[in-house]
Amino acid sequence: MSRKPRGIACPHCGQATGVRNSRSMTPLVRQLQLQCVNPECGATFGADLSITHQISPSAMPNPAIMLRKAPPRRVANDDFPPAANDMSGPEVPRPANDDHEAGLVTG
Repeated sequence: MSRKPRGIACPHCGQATGVRNSRSMTPLVRQLQLQCVNPECGATFGADLSITHQISPSAMPNPAIMLRKAPPRRVANDDFPPAANDMSGPEVPRPANDDHEAGLVTG
């Protein structure tokens, strides 16, 4: 059984990529240079890594950093939402991203 690469796979050969270099652009954005680990491919890519929202609050918040807060989740795994007839609690909030509006998630 082959392991899937963690992180970003090379869009050409499907192997893993590694961070070759990076630099901070802002406190919330880092620019990365990725390289495919497959020596027969060797492609390199540019990528941006950004912090988009806060899941839990900091004990030392920076007043200059404004992040939206993800809503609390009632269930740990949203792949298995409560049954349609389960009325025991509040409705599970939608994911804290724009996938639903972009048409990437149905339902």
